[in-house]
Amino acid sequence: MSTMKDRPYRDALNRAVDIFRDAMRPFIVRSILIGPGGRVQEGSIDVNDFPHIVRQNWQDTFRIVFDGSRTVENALWQIAEARNKAAHPGPEDEDSEYVRARLYDITDVLGRIKAQAEKRAVENIRDSLPPRPYHPPAIPPAPNRPTPTSSPDRSSYWLNTIMTPIILHKGTCIYVKKYAKRYPRNWTEYPTKEAADAAGRSTRRRVQDCGICF
Repeated sequence: MSTMKDRPYRDALNRAVDIFRDAMRPFIVRSILIGPGGRVQEGSIDVNDFPHIVRQNWQDTFRIVFDGSRTVENALWQIAEARNKAAHPGPEDEDSEYVRARLYDITDVLGRIKAQAEKRAVENIRDSLPPRPYHPPAIPPAPNRPTPTSSPDRSSYWLNTIMTPIILHKGTCIYVKKYAKRYPRNWTEYPTKEAADAAGRSTRRRVQDCGICF
């Protein structure tokens, strides 16, 4: 059995959805009962039913309740999807950004229906979540990158391959010194100017000399 320690984001989502459901049910019932000819039984509706009920009764009831804002309906669909996702979990915990976004949707809707105590409870759940896990971005290797023959401080020749046209620099250029080591996948080094020109032309893009170092 998973615990809060094992699956903190899934647990947080489930607890927030339960609070949301218990606050939204009586609100839905009250809103429909004061509308023209509305009938609904509180015990028979769940989170998945909320967006359908709001859509079906939008014109006569919920358009007025929510001041004509259809963003609430969209949030209800998102919350229903999250409830189903958490109810049928995979082996891993839920994505941290996804859970935070859904908790934001829940607090937004609870605020709109004036359920302030429940809103604060969900905010407390959100604030107690562990820090976002950090995943350093993957940097794919540059295709067909030749083995460097010298450092950026020597008289080699470098192509800034993300520019259009491709910009050719000398190894002593201030731009090479500043950026080639910081963003290596955007730069390719060649031992001669002729080799760099030929490599640039092979991409069928124009090669232009740097206006500072040439």
